[in-house]
Amino acid sequence: ASGLNRLAMCELALSDLPDSVGSKIEVSDCEVIRTGPSYTIDTVLEIAESHPGDELILILGTDANEQFPKWHRADELKKLVTIVVIDRPEFPGHSTLDIGALKVSATEIRSGSSDLLPVSVATYIKESGLYASK
Repeated sequence: ASGLNRLAMCELALSDLPDSVGSKIEVSDCEVIRTGPSYTIDTVLEIAESHPGDELILILGTDANEQFPKWHRADELKKLVTIVVIDRPEFPGHSTLDIGALKVSATEIRSGSSDLLPVSVATYIKESGLYASK
């Protein structure tokens, strides 16, 4: 799906959340509108500029955390964010937070067959013909 489609799905998913949760979450389009390569450090710097003084938390799965030292400007990024590592069922490791992550594949989510997908997002996927939906 294009960046604009993914952005729309995030906004739909957010609108389905209860206000007590949704009011604390913001969907950003900075990576969609940025031209050229987009690195996490660029996104963090942009968010930090627009939210001065806020603590920024980067949540990584155990698999992504293993690769973190290889990320673009990883040392600088580490100084800007608090990193929270969560276990992913298919990539067990050393996490800092157990969220009881579910074992679900991206393919299952994209197909719209998962009951974890908000109805509005499943409808968007189908109506937009994304991920070979029928």
